[in-house]
Amino acid sequence: MLAAENPFENSDGDLVARFNCVDEQAFNLIVRRYQKRIFDLVFRFVRDFDESSDIAQETFIRAHAKLKEFRGASALYTWLYRIAVNLSLNHMRKKKLRSFFSFDDPGVEEPIAEGGPEEDLAAVQIRAQVGRAIEKLPPRQRSIFILRQYERLTHKEIAAVLACSEGSIRAGYFHALKKLRVMLEECA
Repeated sequence: MLAAENPFENSDGDLVARFNCVDEQAFNLIVRRYQKRIFDLVFRFVRDFDESSDIAQETFIRAHAKLKEFRGASALYTWLYRIAVNLSLNHMRKKKLRSFFSFDDPGVEEPIAEGGPEEDLAAVQIRAQVGRAIEKLPPRQRSIFILRQYERLTHKEIAAVLACSEGSIRAGYFHALKKLRVMLEECA
């Protein structure tokens, strides 16, 4: 049996070229390279493990179907992030629409603290407040904030993911921070 290939040995360009030469193993390596980052990104939008898993899987299904059309104008991870962000935003819109027509009170899921010290409880409460405040941001500002703060993308990379100018990303990030500051001060 052959040893499993390391997903980080080849560049993204090499893996895309191998995939285009009908090497399915190359796509498996792309998935292994980016699956955690894509899942983490989606989870920050959706905040549900099962739904995030489904959306991350759908991201790779769509990427597989369209990878032959990938021109390399942006980095592969930027292209994957764009797919994941779009799917996440679409999911959130549908979920919001369903809750609008629902008669049930969905409530807000609170993170569960492991352990019991007061510091852990305070940290969980702060994270929950920040999470609720992020959810209240308009979708575009939420996307920019998540990609910048949690994914550590540059303004230029975010502009590529969201297909807009760096200036609009900087402005969106500024406004997101301003709104979050106000919302969190109201909670204090």
